[in-house]
Amino acid sequence: MTKQILQVGFLGAGKSTHRYQGPFIAKLTDKFHIKTIWARNLSHVKWDQIPGAVYTENIDDVLQDPDIDLVVISLPVLHYEYTKKTLLAGKNVVCEKPFTESRVQAEELFDLAKEKGLLCMCIQNRRFDSDFLTAQAVIESGRLGDIYEVEMHYDYYRKDVVDAGKFDPFGSFLYQHACHTLDQAISYFGIPHDYHAEVKQLLGSGRMNDYFDIDLYYDAPLKVNVSSSYMRIKSRPKITVYGSKSH
Repeated sequence: MTKQILQVGFLGAGKSTHRYQGPFIAKLTDKFHIKTIWARNLSHVKWDQIPGAVYTENIDDVLQDPDIDLVVISLPVLHYEYTKKTLLAGKNVVCEKPFTESRVQAEELFDLAKEKGLLCMCIQNRRFDSDFLTAQAVIESGRLGDIYEVEMHYDYYRKDVVDAGKFDPFGSFLYQHACHTLDQAISYFGIPHDYHAEVKQLLGSGRMNDYFDIDLYYDAPLKVNVSSSYMRIKSRPKITVYGSKSH
């Protein structure tokens, strides 16, 4: 990847492509050009098309195009399968979350990318959220003293989603949303020494899991708590930091 402007392809043409990933990539015109976007059925695309991009129902228009350097996998499911297919086609990959269903799958993909001299990673754009960056700045300013507890929340009230959803460990609130906040915590505080996790189905057996509470334990006294629910009408603060100094 030595070219000045990288040619980008997308697998998937839904909200993630048109609202979360595409617009940010398209702004970096000195670095990227979105060339081709694949959808299983173009008639189902409900978003305004990205200017300059070619939309196609033929996946080989992305995977077999020698000009495309990077493929963004922006599908809601089958991330492992499509990431592997894309790496085998010789393309660098950025994949939507959740990256895979297991550590074994993730390690297989990273090993495959290394074998082929490619880059493979999961999208983690929440590392750039303003509240998370502000919390880091406050911690690093020293105004709070020694940090002993951090609470991180990602709350919703979406009972209709819970009512419609059946239990699926890989399509759950834990896999779909906790990954954002856990990535923030681990990217800043590092890998914890230990953890405790509680996952619930608040509306009963057979429903999607709609609640998680995860404690990450670091060198004493620091503990980071990541907890959220689909059933909170009033959201808690996104990030609360407790330190040895009071202001």
